[in-house]
Amino acid sequence: MAVSDKTIIIERIFDTLYDENTQTFSRTLVSNVDVQEAKRYCAEHHGTKLKPDGNAYNFMKDIVRGKSASKIWPQRLKDLKIGGAQRTGDGAIFEFVHGVDGALDSLDEDFLPSDATPSFPVQSLSLPLASKALGRTDESWLLQVAVNLRIIESHFANATNSQIDALELTHLQMDIKLRRVQIDALFRALHAAPDGAQSDVLITVEAKQGNQRILTEQIGRQVIAAFESTDTELVIPVAIAAIKNKGIYVVEFAAVTRDTLGQFSVPTFHRDAMFVLQPKVKGI
Repeated sequence: MAVSDKTIIIERIFDTLYDENTQTFSRTLVSNVDVQEAKRYCAEHHGTKLKPDGNAYNFMKDIVRGKSASKIWPQRLKDLKIGGAQRTGDGAIFEFVHGVDGALDSLDEDFLPSDATPSFPVQSLSLPLASKALGRTDESWLLQVAVNLRIIESHFANATNSQIDALELTHLQMDIKLRRVQIDALFRALHAAPDGAQSDVLITVEAKQGNQRILTEQIGRQVIAAFESTDTELVIPVAIAAIKNKGIYVVEFAAVTRDTLGQFSVPTFHRDAMFVLQPKVKGI
């Protein structure tokens, strides 16, 4: 199998920062300068084709979001139990993660419907034909369809293994930025506690097309931003993904409370559901 240009470039960056004798890094954080220098070196010495002056900030983002993340990550680094995590801000691109449980898990992590995933039919006749004719395979269209067909509302209306007793659920906004973190959609739920008291819950939604992975690290940042930007006491993270020619897959993660935020980093799976669109919708 042909080796990806990015695999070669990652190994070059690794070699410049890692001492094989002491098995230590001079630093683990990789900058845009490191990526550009490695691209130039590999183009000259290994014949790689990535443009040396191309956008370095997409280098790791494109890896972690795609389905081939684990294949691209060098086997040599896997054998050393060294993974990689995307980093942003101050010129950072990614970081080598070493000696941390689950360091490689994020590269293999993926969420897909299984035989155990409950399936629910959803009508799509209420979508205007003019809108459906313009259906695209992008996140904006996926979100538009999900909001118009009330997919999130339908998911939480299904009480099986639900984390909240929802009384009302309202879509607040799409494409919102909180603390420099992008959240594709934000919902507010009013729910009843066991003692009968009512309180608000924020539901963050991350949208992915079928060729992209649902990333818990990205969703974790959204949860933290939601707490930092509001006075809510409870956040439930959700991800949705388009499953080609079938419908919308919903993954609900475990709720996070404000008093446990200090120990929180990434969400854990709670339940999922498949919403089958009838009839099928172009782009989904």
